Amino acid sequence: MIDRLRRRIARGVRALCKRPFVIDASNRFSRENLNEFLEREIAALEAPPAARRVLNVGAGGSLARRVAQLRGGAVVHVDLDPARRPDVVADVCDLGCFEDGRFDAAFLLEVLEHVATPDLAISELYRVLKPGGRLVLSTPFVFEIHEAPHDYFRFTEHGLRFLLRGFGSCSIGRRNGYLKATLVPLIRLTRSRYVVDNLLGLAVLFSSLSLSPLIAWLDRRVRSDACTTGYVASCRK
Repeated sequence: MIDRLRRRIARGVRALCKRPFVIDASNRFSRENLNEFLEREIAALEAPPAARRVLNVGAGGSLARRVAQLRGGAVVHVDLDPARRPDVVADVCDLGCFEDGRFDAAFLLEVLEHVATPDLAISELYRVLKPGGRLVLSTPFVFEIHEAPHDYFRFTEHGLRFLLRGFGSCSIGRRNGYLKATLVPLIRLTRSRYVVDNLLGLAVLFSSLSLSPLIAWLDRRVRSDACTTGYVASCRK
C-alpha cells in the first residue's frame, strides 16, 4: 500500500513538472530577457531595408519558431539532426553548402554550448555573412548540463569577446543578475529524473514566483556582474 502511494505521488509530481505552466515559469527565470532581446534584433532586421537572406542554426524549439516568423526575409534553418526537419542538414562548423557572403543575418541561439569546436562555428558564420551582416547569438552561463552528452562549454563574457573578435562591432549583455542566476539551477531541478529533485525544484520555483518583486528588487542591488544565467550578443561583420 505504501509503495503504491509513493508511486502515485511520484507520477503526480512528474506530471506536474511537465505541465506547460511549470515549464513556462521555469523559462521565465532561465531565459529572462532573452525573448525581449530576440524581439529587438528581429525588429531591427525587419526595418527597411529588411534582411533578405537569414540563416538560423538550430531548427528546434520556440526560439527557432520565432525566427521563422521574421518578415521581409527568407529564413534557412540548419541543423545536424534531420528529425528536427531543417531546410538543410549540416554542421555549423562546416557550412560549405553556402557560398561566402550569402546571408544578411545569422542566428545562433542556445546552440554554441553544444558545438564541439565553437571557434570553427563562429568562423563559418562570419564567412557566410555579407559585409555589414549581423550575427545574433545567445548562450547560457550558469545553467545545468542539458542535452548530454553534447553539452561541451560555458562561455564568460570575455570568452565570447575572444570568439567574436573578428567582427567589426559586437555588443554583449548579461541576461539577468546575480541573485536570479543562483536560483535557476535549483528551479531547473523540475526537469531532473529524480522525484526528490523535482519536489525541491517546485518548492524553489513557486517560492520565487511568489517573491518575484522582492527578488527583482534585491537583484538590482547586487553590484557584482560575475554571475548571470547567460549572455546575448549582437555583432556586425
